[in-house]
Amino acid sequence: MLEFTSIALMLIYVVTRRRILGFAGWSLFGISWLLKIDYYLEIGDYYNTAIMVSAFSLFTFLGITILRTRNSSVFISATSVVLVSSLIYFTFALTPLKSNLISHTTDVTLLFAKSVGFDFTRHSEDIIRYRDDYVQIILACTGIESMALFAGISISTSAQIRRRVMAFMISVPVIYILNIMRNVFIIAAFGDGWFGPADYSFYIAHHVISKVLATLALIFISLGVFRLLPEFADMIFSLKDEVMRTWRGQG
Repeated sequence: MLEFTSIALMLIYVVTRRRILGFAGWSLFGISWLLKIDYYLEIGDYYNTAIMVSAFSLFTFLGITILRTRNSSVFISATSVVLVSSLIYFTFALTPLKSNLISHTTDVTLLFAKSVGFDFTRHSEDIIRYRDDYVQIILACTGIESMALFAGISISTSAQIRRRVMAFMISVPVIYILNIMRNVFIIAAFGDGWFGPADYSFYIAHHVISKVLATLALIFISLGVFRLLPEFADMIFSLKDEVMRTWRGQG
């Protein structure tokens, strides 16, 4: 798969520091995001469509910058973070752990829903029924993408173990809990028609309200992680500075 190829190239780039491999790894990684656009357009998720286009543009730009720069150290560090996060994500996304994670998320969503008074029932391994409506829990409903990102940051950043553990604890478990609450909110809004007809309620709850709240939550979580791991924040600013120097002809 394209993702595996890009990760393999990134790994070799980190080991060998060959810029052409960094360019190829980041460029293919960007293309792998671009190829997801059709799916999000099909389900009317324009928020994630914009994210896919932005990710493709950013990662392709970084790949080209790696070819031009003379100082690759900060790009090696950034690649290491992406590499670790991607390995965590694909461990779940492309192995039997995927179905286990989806089943677990379905279980916990049902448990939390019942604890707050919603009579959700399990229709099948990954489908929840509420009233006469059915919602399928897919990998995106598990929050694994965001959890993998922050786990990767916590693992790969050069900081004291204690601060890395704290950064992990204020990000990954918090995202996990918020994601379960998000699932319950969406299914309840869909089944009870909180915002009008069922399909429209699902669209508003899933594509609008949840996206906005998730973005705000990730911003606050990121600020907390930056405070605990200033080394990671320094890497981000160093990356920005190196990109600017490179494209100004000072690389």
